[in-house]
Amino acid sequence: MSLSDIVTWLVGLEWSRLVPEILGKGLGFLLGFAVSWYFIFRKRIKDLQKFQHGDSDDVLFQVHYLLDVNAGQFQLVFRNVTTKLTVKNLYDNPAARDLAKSLTDGTTLNDPILPTHGTLGFELVNDAANYVCGSLATTPHPKSVWLMCMTCEDRAVVRRRCIRCFLIRPGDLEKFTDWKWASTYVRLEKPWHWFRIVALHRIARMWLSENVRFSRIERDDTMPLVDDHAEHRRIVKLSLGLSETELAVAEPYAVDWSQHAAALSTWQVELENSELASRL
Repeated sequence: MSLSDIVTWLVGLEWSRLVPEILGKGLGFLLGFAVSWYFIFRKRIKDLQKFQHGDSDDVLFQVHYLLDVNAGQFQLVFRNVTTKLTVKNLYDNPAARDLAKSLTDGTTLNDPILPTHGTLGFELVNDAANYVCGSLATTPHPKSVWLMCMTCEDRAVVRRRCIRCFLIRPGDLEKFTDWKWASTYVRLEKPWHWFRIVALHRIARMWLSENVRFSRIERDDTMPLVDDHAEHRRIVKLSLGLSETELAVAEPYAVDWSQHAAALSTWQVELENSELASRL
């Protein structure tokens, strides 16, 4: 094709229709690209801010042990069990994921358990319990009774704010009902783990309250209906095969509670004593 043929072809084009069409499609492409880039960039900025602030969608299952040290003292150690999950991995229903995330905003160090009220809240706890039971179903460890609750501790005292499902023996949790005992006889692996003693104390007091409230209901021999789960235990019993021979990785650390008294008062944490200390 010669140059004159190319010129003739260009002259013969309907420029009055071609130019607006090219400009329209070009501007549409650029606008779509700019909008897509904006939302992707914005999402990455939000994810980065969330990461920097310590917020996470992780769901961790943590088992707690009281290791006998000496002279009635115990060292509290806690370890992750099962693989790390996200809320999306644990709940296949988008509504359940949104509910679980929203409930983490309703917890404090004074009440670290997720406020799972209603039937939907029961389903959140039940799915978490089913997951950990299934994950540990084939472990070689003998089964025993453990308590589980879903928590989200205050970002003011934890490095990473996420859902933590606590697992602890009933006998060990009972000890934490007495703050005098917990603050006197419990040692830690790390100094910054002091908030876990407080959280377990508050959970233990809630457990006592639940036992009183649900004891009559659970003696009823009628089959519970779906709507009956609107009121449910937030601390549930499970049969799990977990290691009974955990070891500490640091020397027992005694907390100086006077250093945290002002913070606990500011956060309005209720620290309650009972007659338990005199019986242990």
